[in-house]
Amino acid sequence: MKISFIDILDIFLVAIILFQVYRLVYKTPALNIFNGIIATFIFWKIVEIYQMKLLSIVISAFFKGGFLALIIVFQPEIRKFLLIVGSKIFFKKFIFSIFKKSGVSIKTETIDSIVNACAIFSGDKTGVLIVIQLHQDLKEFIQNGDKMDAKVNIPILESIFYKNSPLHDGAVVIIENKIIKTRAILPVSYNKEIPSRLGLRHRAAIGLSEKTDAICLVISEETGYISYIKDQKRTVITNINNLKMKLEEDLL
Repeated sequence: MKISFIDILDIFLVAIILFQVYRLVYKTPALNIFNGIIATFIFWKIVEIYQMKLLSIVISAFFKGGFLALIIVFQPEIRKFLLIVGSKIFFKKFIFSIFKKSGVSIKTETIDSIVNACAIFSGDKTGVLIVIQLHQDLKEFIQNGDKMDAKVNIPILESIFYKNSPLHDGAVVIIENKIIKTRAILPVSYNKEIPSRLGLRHRAAIGLSEKTDAICLVISEETGYISYIKDQKRTVITNINNLKMKLEEDLL
């Protein structure tokens, strides 16, 4: 059997799509459904190879009839995937990864500044909401707030979130190594599964994570706890070193 260039390209494109979908549903409840679909599809192909006609017809009917149901189940993930693929940032990073070695868009010193500032805010029980943009452009979801063009560092973050500062309400938006917005208002989540003890900052962070792939850091002014929110999942940071590890994992 002769394998052509088109066959290789076909496999390559399918692999990219599956990888991006997997990244989108990773660490979310939809991951189990995704794994189930892949396992069922592989089983279907094995059944076809061994010419089990009746079983093949049943599984084929499942895939054909269940296509609309899958769209409904994965509606948030499909929407997020299309928004990410359609963004300019995604194409820039995709082209960059083809022609050059993968570069780090966010510097280690930026991560260190964020981590150290969060350690200070947590100790002082200062209410904080920080948004870090990843692949998807946030302009569609954050069209408000005050524009800023400042390098991320501890003194700037402290001055913004100082309790008497006019800028401390709302979110700080970070793109690469710069603060580009303050007092930004995020789309609030109305998910009934969110614990009632969580306030507006947490609901806003979860709301943005429902629509984008951004990272949101929330510090409670009641407890000082740091919440790491991404892909609708909230992780409570118990050790400041864990925050640095998670940021490095997602950003570097």
